[in-house]
Amino acid sequence: MAVNNNEWLNHKLQQAHIVAIRFGGNVWLLDARGIAYLPHRDLLIVSDLHFEKGSYLGHHGNPIPHLDTRATLARLAAIIEDYHPATVMCLGDSFHDAQGIGRMLPEDLATLNGLISGVGCWQWVLGNHDPHIPEQLAGERLHRLKLDAIGFCHEPEPDWPECEYQVIGHFHPKVSCRVGRYPVKGRCFVMGEKYLVMPAFGQYTGGLWVDDKAMQPLVPKATRRCYVLQDERIFAV
Repeated sequence: MAVNNNEWLNHKLQQAHIVAIRFGGNVWLLDARGIAYLPHRDLLIVSDLHFEKGSYLGHHGNPIPHLDTRATLARLAAIIEDYHPATVMCLGDSFHDAQGIGRMLPEDLATLNGLISGVGCWQWVLGNHDPHIPEQLAGERLHRLKLDAIGFCHEPEPDWPECEYQVIGHFHPKVSCRVGRYPVKGRCFVMGEKYLVMPAFGQYTGGLWVDDKAMQPLVPKATRRCYVLQDERIFAV
């Protein structure tokens, strides 16, 4: 795995392509490309891929290119090549809708299956957009997963008492702020005392501002930390 390469990791940290944080009693690496990596588990986490959102919108009259799945797969493939993780976890809403795989181009489906077969363990956490992962794809299907004291689920589950911490997706967080004299706006990770909220990875995914009332109960402003993704770098704000 790439994190065993100290030269590679130090370069990424120095260039602000990666930031190290502590959450749930563990050290994590947050990558500016929008994934989280848990070194002691050799686990790479990506959320809200929303494959075939472009073709879904096109089917409903939106004149946009249907190349989002291919672009998303290319970015994910490059990240997997960098980290060589033992496990990839897709944290829900991997497909934009139940019919998405039927609209996926054969070559894109082959690329996705190639990525899955190249990783020792591939886990699909089910989301609200994709409560069923198509049977054409390998991998483990999970509604949620607990590792140590950390729960992994698509949406927050406040009534999961055995999980003191949760890593979630769903909200597609984004932030607008200033870093020094410069305005910064973009997708972000959001960390609170209990929740680590992943950014959306898909090419056509929108976002929810971190100050939105839907996010306040999870990551109150007084205790939250945002890590904004900007120009292939990641900044704590």
